[in-house]
Amino acid sequence: MYVPTRYFPVVLLSLIGFYYLLSISKEEREYLHTLRERLSCPESHVIIDLDSHNAASTKNLAPPRKANAAFVILARNQDLSGVLDSIQQNEDRFNRKFGYPYVFLNDEPFDPDFIKYTSEVISTTSEYGVIPHDHWHQPEWIDEARATAARQKLEAQDIMYAESVPYRNMCRFNSGFFFRHELLKKYDYYWRIEPDIKFYCDLDFDPFLFMQDNKKVYGFTIALHEYVETIETLWNTTREFIKKYPEHIPKDNALRFLSEDGGETYNGCHFWSNFEIADLNFWRSAAYTDYFDHLDKAGGFYYEIGLHFILSISHEEYGKATSFSSIASKFGSNNPNNVPDEYYDDDIHRNSTNQRKANAAFVILARNGDLQGVLESIKQNEDRFNKRYGYPYVFLNEEPFSADFVKYTTEVVSTKTEYGLIPHDHWYQPKWIDEDRAKASRKKMEQKQVIYGGSGSTPEHDLLKKYDYYWRIEPNVKFFCDLHYDPFLFMQDNKKVYGFTISLPEYGETIETLWDTVKEFMKAHPEYIPEDNALKFLSDDGGQTYNRCHFWSNFEIGDLNFWRGEAYTKFFEHLDSAGGFYYERWGDAPVHSIGAALFAKKDQIHFFNEIGYRHEPFMHCPTGDTHARGKCWCDQNHNFDYEWYSCLKKFEAA
Repeated sequence: MYVPTRYFPVVLLSLIGFYYLLSISKEEREYLHTLRERLSCPESHVIIDLDSHNAASTKNLAPPRKANAAFVILARNQDLSGVLDSIQQNEDRFNRKFGYPYVFLNDEPFDPDFIKYTSEVISTTSEYGVIPHDHWHQPEWIDEARATAARQKLEAQDIMYAESVPYRNMCRFNSGFFFRHELLKKYDYYWRIEPDIKFYCDLDFDPFLFMQDNKKVYGFTIALHEYVETIETLWNTTREFIKKYPEHIPKDNALRFLSEDGGETYNGCHFWSNFEIADLNFWRSAAYTDYFDHLDKAGGFYYEIGLHFILSISHEEYGKATSFSSIASKFGSNNPNNVPDEYYDDDIHRNSTNQRKANAAFVILARNGDLQGVLESIKQNEDRFNKRYGYPYVFLNEEPFSADFVKYTTEVVSTKTEYGLIPHDHWYQPKWIDEDRAKASRKKMEQKQVIYGGSGSTPEHDLLKKYDYYWRIEPNVKFFCDLHYDPFLFMQDNKKVYGFTISLPEYGETIETLWDTVKEFMKAHPEYIPEDNALKFLSDDGGQTYNRCHFWSNFEIGDLNFWRGEAYTKFFEHLDSAGGFYYERWGDAPVHSIGAALFAKKDQIHFFNEIGYRHEPFMHCPTGDTHARGKCWCDQNHNFDYEWYSCLKKFEAA
């Protein structure tokens, strides 16, 4: 039974926690260190600490020094996307500054794609190892009949991984063998990283040096209780070891973390080892080796589960992945959509364009309840682009932003921020709307009314009047690629008015009369429609019908003066007077798309191929050389560009 590695808990939870806390002296226990203040943002997550860290102790560490340490990642080939997500965040938060190597371990050889894309993302060396067979697989001496019965019992209790032998192999490997791997023998310290995790805070000190200089052997961020059904005999087996090897157990240990009654019973507490920074030589010691051997002989890794239970949530992927070869044939260094090299200021192409700046800002429409999603989006934007280019942010809300929203967003960004209130008449349903008709429409579609402020009024907001260009950012989006050119300057210099990353069809039920209303405007105002427009993107029959294609406006980079122009202003007023924003569910995405396609020239609309972007459930991921150049961490196999549901082909053919 295959168990996805992204769900694996990591190294040595209850088992390591038992021995570690029992064996360290009082003096050593004082070194027990939680990295909460540095590695987990305060007030954002539940953290259980045993100690606190005095940051001042790290201030005098000389940057040129490095510990003999590495990151360790246990993963399978199919975990590539989750691994890229995790290591990209680690690089952004910490490792680009400190430059520690990575060791990847797998129970089968890593494939070329895994090696290629992980090595492209990281800033230093990487090694890839296969786990020895006897370190991963169930030993021959295990009573299989007893093990099968135990798995069936746990399955009847609805315990996750109850039937999984590979899961038990992983638990045993993490508890007693990972630190013996040939690739790790040369290191003294490790930092365990799992696929699909998040690092929220910039880390400006070296945890490895802190551990080394202060003789710490284990660091954690979260502690919690284990599920007792999975470890019914573990504590009894541990007590047997304590009785047999009293010389390994100092009197001033940390038993109170594990037991409320002096060691008679186990309270279930353990360190959540999917994050841990530790001393490899501690695990290699004779004392811990004796402890693991004692546990291993008891067979609990297979007769029970033996490590902590982890709750996980999965979801179906949207659509099937396109073939790698077909994507690569579309995108690469010669893709005509790519921005010219003269705009780049990376290690290959250096110029002075980053001395110039456009008159531009990021625009984020959000509510106070969106704070966490906003922080995630703007932190990624800062890492991928804006720390280098320094554009301001404008936040808009229909109610005043809270003090916390203002505080935490200003802390994350590298430049100035402004916070605006959307005028009442720009946000709320106009009085002239027939509410009975609108209510009936909403009931028919069984969904809420859609905000239409973004379709017509946002460019006129007082905070945006001073800007010429904007980049729209939504909460909870991902930016996958380092961007070493300025999209605003590219738009300005090349007279572009609209830029996008994803295009797809709108739901027909939400825009039943939209195209007829558009055709009325086209007939009344032919003077606004240039001959070389992008009508072919919108219609397959010369404008008679709408094919529903639109640019997904949760990402857009646009010219504010285009939206403020006479053509689009009259167009929006015509649509607004028809009431379709409320009588149906016209969204800003098809409205913006139709406006850009009709009133701009086709060559004034740009597909930003280099900007890797995801808004659930779709993703644009650059491919080929563009992927490598941007150090992108998205999975090219899940690129939406040429899926059957994408409209990119229609845009290219328009």
